[in-house]
Amino acid sequence: MSGLLILLVFLLTGISLQTWLDLPVPGSIVGMLTLLFVLMLLRRTPETLQSTSRVLSPLLPLFIIPVSVGIITQKELLNEHGISLLIILAVSLIPGALVCAFIMTKRSDS
Repeated sequence: MSGLLILLVFLLTGISLQTWLDLPVPGSIVGMLTLLFVLMLLRRTPETLQSTSRVLSPLLPLFIIPVSVGIITQKELLNEHGISLLIILAVSLIPGALVCAFIMTKRSDS
């Protein structure tokens, strides 16, 4: 339960920072980056956060459902900006894949 509290604290921190600094990034992303920064400083993940993450990870595919509904309901918007969105998606996947690969190689080395 304390792992969930940690996630909620960082979510609220991110939303607060986003509102206070008027950032063009969603508060949830700011909170996630803040959590990443703190975990990098700690150089370890607390056990409570690890156990909460193990429980929540299988539920991640449920977050795809709102995106799927958005695709269906925003057909005219996709017709107008679909190619641009596809290019943005492809370009944004590259840094994420590189970071994941880096983390996985570092984890397998230890």
